Amino acid sequence: MNKILPRIIFYALIVGIAVAGVLLYMRTQPAATSQNATQPSAPTTCIITIDGQKYDVESLRDTHTGGDVFQCGTDMSDVFHGKHGNNLQMIQRYLVQ
Repeated sequence: MNKILPRIIFYALIVGIAVAGVLLYMRTQPAATSQNATQPSAPTTCIITIDGQKYDVESLRDTHTGGDVFQCGTDMSDVFHGKHGNNLQMIQRYLVQ
């Protein structure tokens, strides 16, 4: 009996260390959810209003020479006309139909 007990303790320690390693590994891995795997990300938009017309200026935010001045979801008529006058041609391609 004295020779068997040290072996049992040794193997129990080995199994315990292995289980702890697996649990630690699983804890550090990101959880895969079916919602993330099947649901595509929604497209990003930035809709502003100028003179009652809606424009999606999301693609303009990074390239606008005046910087990202857009306040999405708001009427920016006064800001636009203050910087660009009545030249709506320059923003026509962003018009939301």
